[in-house]
Amino acid sequence: MASRANHVAMITAVAQAMGQELCNEVAFVGGCTTALFVTDTYSQGQVRHTDDVDLIVHVISTVGWHVLVEKLRSKGFRDSLVSSEDPVCAMRLGELRVDFMPDDASVLGFTNQWYRDAFLKAEPYVLPAQLTIRLIPPTYFMATKLEAYLQRGNDDPIESRDIEDILTLIDGRTELIGEILDAPAALRAYVGTQMAALQMHRDFDYAVQAAANNDRSREEALFDRIRLIAVQGRGA
Repeated sequence: MASRANHVAMITAVAQAMGQELCNEVAFVGGCTTALFVTDTYSQGQVRHTDDVDLIVHVISTVGWHVLVEKLRSKGFRDSLVSSEDPVCAMRLGELRVDFMPDDASVLGFTNQWYRDAFLKAEPYVLPAQLTIRLIPPTYFMATKLEAYLQRGNDDPIESRDIEDILTLIDGRTELIGEILDAPAALRAYVGTQMAALQMHRDFDYAVQAAANNDRSREEALFDRIRLIAVQGRGA
């Protein structure tokens, strides 16, 4: 597990390198932001370790992408040559991998269907270093993670990092239920439908038990919240 301070430090390093102007043009997303959403002290200590920082970028065409890459190079980011497994959107800031993910699939050949709306709905978040970033709302975080699971999760909720992040969010943010209820109907329906499908998966209960660290009371609370989310979605 990683401490909240570690993840905040990673996000801060990226934000400081980009500077405020570029920070205003991107939105932070992904596993590294999980700790920023979790309000429960216990759950903050259960956040999954990640070694990269993810951002959504809005660029028009591959030309716009290359313009952004040149800006990032001028800020100290470099092309990622560390691993052949790094995605095409990856750059490096020192040893830290930073993924700049377009909200338009035509730019690099992939995206997440929720990136565009998440980018538009991103909200200001002031880091301890007094630098303001744009952070996607927790409801959109959940939608992007569910979509990511469908794309790369191999129908295995136990081993999925995305499901682990989702369960950490549900466990550690009591206000999430109300936020989903207040979310746009399309997002509410998507999240509810996907959570209802996960409830039916033969291995999902084991994933929940792992997220609760075999704490029976936390496990029961987590199942209750999952049921509420699924019901809200179906009623959208």
